[in-house]
Amino acid sequence: MNKNYLSAFFIFLFLASAIYARKPKARAGGYPKSIVALSPSAAEILFTIGAGDQVSAVSEFTDFPEAAKAKPVVGGFDGKTLSLETIMSFRPDLVYLTEGMHNFLIATLEANGIAYYVSKGDSIASVEKEILEVGKITGHEKEAAKVVDGMETKLKKAVASAHKGGPANSDSPVKVYWEVWNAPYMSAGASSVINDVNKAAGGENIFSDLPDTYPMVSEESIISRQPAVILIPASTGMAADAVGLRNGWADIPAVKGDRVFVVDDNVYTRPGPRVADVVLELSELLK
Repeated sequence: MNKNYLSAFFIFLFLASAIYARKPKARAGGYPKSIVALSPSAAEILFTIGAGDQVSAVSEFTDFPEAAKAKPVVGGFDGKTLSLETIMSFRPDLVYLTEGMHNFLIATLEANGIAYYVSKGDSIASVEKEILEVGKITGHEKEAAKVVDGMETKLKKAVASAHKGGPANSDSPVKVYWEVWNAPYMSAGASSVINDVNKAAGGENIFSDLPDTYPMVSEESIISRQPAVILIPASTGMAADAVGLRNGWADIPAVKGDRVFVVDDNVYTRPGPRVADVVLELSELLK
């Protein structure tokens, strides 16, 4: 895994627990014409609602949709890899931030009279709310509403799928372990969007009792909680069958039942429009 990506990834994980919703700062003079999107999910939302032409620059690791990859890059997630000078060079009239990650930019933006929107993205409902708010801010209210309607259709389909007699609809939901990282072991806690995705798909996050967004967990606690499904992020480079080779993991139900799946964490962990697709896909895996 790229070391720069890994560094930014851990910064994201540790700071994400501080994320909370903020209303967009009011701006004068109509809709923004030069937006700098400082996260992959922000860029994805903007392009999905039809505001791609208003985006002047994006952050590193922005990879969806394809058109977003053609935009200039202002840097990574944090102050060490994110260039404030580069951001200002695009003369933005809206900067799309993530709370807890980009707080250090707010004072400068306010001092320069630049509007900003701060993302929350800790649940499916907050993602849908964000899409609608950004649609209103950018002049794409109708398009945003259509995107959210499409998400709701997929979410309802996921619920229906889970209700077709599979274990995801049993009195004891399928116990899921999402492995964020393995050195040290990190998983998804109660305040993560992954936790909400699990519930929507008919599963039960085995670490939903932990309040942190992405807590560090012990190997012993993973084994003792006996997950029936294990999800491994593709970015770790680990094969599904390698999980069973870990000391003490061979008797975990997920390993014994051959229900260890490698998933695209760039999609599964991104609080954007495709979160509904993730719920739908996961509802099928949990059957």
